[in-house]
Amino acid sequence: MNKLIIITPSYRVKKLPKILKSINFNYISEWIIVYDGSKIDENFKQFNNHNKIVELFFRSNNNEVQGNAQRNLGLNYIDKKYPNENMFVYFLDDDNIIHPRFYQLIKKVKTNHNYTFDQQRTRYVLSGENPKVFNIDLAMFLFDFKLIKDIRFKLDKYEADGIFVEECCNKDITKHVYVSNVYCYYNYLGRNVLRRTYYRIFWFLRHFISNNLNFYKIIKQKKP
Repeated sequence: MNKLIIITPSYRVKKLPKILKSINFNYISEWIIVYDGSKIDENFKQFNNHNKIVELFFRSNNNEVQGNAQRNLGLNYIDKKYPNENMFVYFLDDDNIIHPRFYQLIKKVKTNHNYTFDQQRTRYVLSGENPKVFNIDLAMFLFDFKLIKDIRFKLDKYEADGIFVEECCNKDITKHVYVSNVYCYYNYLGRNVLRRTYYRIFWFLRHFISNNLNFYKIIKQKKP
């Protein structure tokens, strides 16, 4: 199975145990958490006893957009620790969890390729077919690190996630694979419990009707 590492820039540390519950370490080699030093104490750690969780710390400059430098530190860490290994990387923000179908995708991916896929939003599905800035979310992107190991996030750009995905895919467009299926959530932990429960039921019924009664089609949108 391909090795896969998750990188999470974080300052909402209370949500990390919920994220941990969604991570299946039978598929995930390592979870790298990079704490935002402007909000988190440098000595803070939650998972000292977990051998597959790495907790790092980085304080951004005042003119840098939150999360970008932390993501870059995670990439630099991988570059130094695994210089000669094939490694897939996935970014998971600290307001999100792993979609349960994501592990189906991991079984299918092949080295030397980058993947985009669809995202379950509140009331619609966002298509990952067009990996361009303002049309893609970072959670919709899974990549072979060796293909993009020289690319990093723009520190002063709010849209740096979309720029990063677009730059990675454009580096060699023949390496980009779009998978037409939902493998991620958007801002899952940003919703309250009742709202999350409502939409889990909503999407379950919507997929059930679509798959079994064949008169309701899920519409995918190409822009947020």
